[in-house]
Order: sequence, then C-alpha cells, then structure tokens
Amino acid sequence: MPLPFFLGTLWLRKKKLIVTAWKTLLLRALFGFLAISGFYYALTKIPLAESVFLGKTQPLILAILAPWVVGEKPSKSVWLAIGTGLIGVVLILDPSLGWAPAAWASIGAASASAIAHLLVRKLNRTDDPVTIVTNFFVVTALLSAVWTGPSFVIPTGQQWLLLIGVALFSTVGQYLMTVAYRKDYAPVVAAASYASIIFSIFYGYVFWQEIPPASAWVGGLLIIAGSFILLRSRI
Repeated sequence: MPLPFFLGTLWLRKKKLIVTAWKTLLLRALFGFLAISGFYYALTKIPLAESVFLGKTQPLILAILAPWVVGEKPSKSVWLAIGTGLIGVVLILDPSLGWAPAAWASIGAASASAIAHLLVRKLNRTDDPVTIVTNFFVVTALLSAVWTGPSFVIPTGQQWLLLIGVALFSTVGQYLMTVAYRKDYAPVVAAASYASIIFSIFYGYVFWQEIPPASAWVGGLLIIAGSFILLRSRI
C-alpha cells in the first residue's frame, strides 16, 4: 500500500488530507473497486488480449456517459465512434468468446471504470490529484478488506513481491491517470490508453502462448478505430 508515500507528499506540499467533494470521492472509489474486481476476474477466465480488447470499450462508454456526468456533449463523430466500437464488441463476444460471463464481466468493469474516470474529472475541479489518489487508496483498501477478509490467506514471499509490483505500477498509473484527466477531455484521455493493447498481445503470447482468433482481431481493431475517431474529434 503506497499510502505513506502519498501522505508524506501531502504533508510536504501542504495539501489537504481529505478531498472537498468527499461524496464524489466515495462514488469514484466504489466504481473503481468494481472495475478492478471485474477486470481481475475476467483475466482468470479469458485470454489476456481479448480481456483488454473488451476493457478498451471504456472510452466509448465514457463518451456515452460524459453528457450526464460532466456535461461534455458528444458530436456526430463521437456517435460514429461508439457505433464502430459496439460492432467490434459483438465480433469479439461471438463467436470468439461465445458470450461468456467473464467477457461480460470485462465489459462491466469497463463501464464501472468509465464512471470512475468521469468522477475523477469532476474531482479535479475542486481537489489536487495527490489528495484524490490518497483518498482513493484509503477507501479501496477498506472495501478490499471487507470483501476479502473472510477468505484472506497470508501470501508467500514470491507472492509478496508480485503484490508489491502490482501496487507500484497501479499507483503510478492511478496518479498519472488523475493528472491526465486534469489536463484534457475525458474521452480523449481514456482513448490514449490504447497503447496497452499492444503490450497485452505481446505479454499474452510470451507468457501464455495466447494468440487471439481472427474475430477478436477484427473486433479489437474496430474498437481501436472507434477510439481514434474520438481522438480525431478532439483535434
């Protein structure tokens, strides 16, 4: 848990310990927790690349929700992007994954993540990114403790190293994501994360010899195309 680092940063920079919009923060933490849980569940059931492909529907879901959450109205090109992405989702789900529950969990995680990221954009209007991330980690730690407490098993030495690695990279990612939403429109920031697809295909092949089927490649490319339409609409 990187809390000591962030608490020290808040103290050195003389920033607030608790966010102003704490109700929004609680919602952001709840949806963020649901997104992480759904994503991890999907990773245990379906190939890495296909899970990430479905997870990358997030910018499209985010574009649909943005008018109601942060007041950003979509243009015609945004609706074209959404339609393109939805076709891609259908191609990945059937016949590639056969409408598996884990695939729907991945889409559900993307939906929860989209809401969480929109709430981050709202929080950036009133609070500093370090304060937001610190509060997020506190709330999600409590939620995780309640959720996993009854079945908790003490990790082995190797598992501790893996958990520390997950904590390190997720912390850096959370902070950079929060800063990014402070700088640009929500759909654009989410779409820029598509570089992770390249890494997921590479890692899936290297570590588990996973090669996505043709339908997943086509569907994934359509989802990516939809996100690039979102990017073009911003330029």
